[in-house]
Amino acid sequence: MEVDVVKGFKAIDELKVELLKSLWIFERGAIEGSDKAMMQGLADIVGISYLLTRRLGFDFTRLDRTLIQGLVEWKENDTMKLESQWGDLSLLLSYLAPEE
Repeated sequence: MEVDVVKGFKAIDELKVELLKSLWIFERGAIEGSDKAMMQGLADIVGISYLLTRRLGFDFTRLDRTLIQGLVEWKENDTMKLESQWGDLSLLLSYLAPEE
């Protein structure tokens, strides 16, 4: 049992390192103007977030629900003007949680 706990912590730490690497890849891509690197960094950040969710003992759906609730709150507050200027939050919400 103790070995499993240690392996779990090791996996979480490795995923956190990979998350930082992905952010670095995104930033480097932005500086260099590389769409490919920026998209790879962003995709890795999303994927690693899901893997961390699982390793921390949560369901993927809980992350989805938390994300959607956060986006709804961002839309209501619109402090970054992402909704009022471009409609980004509505677009993302309709993509993630289409109304049926």
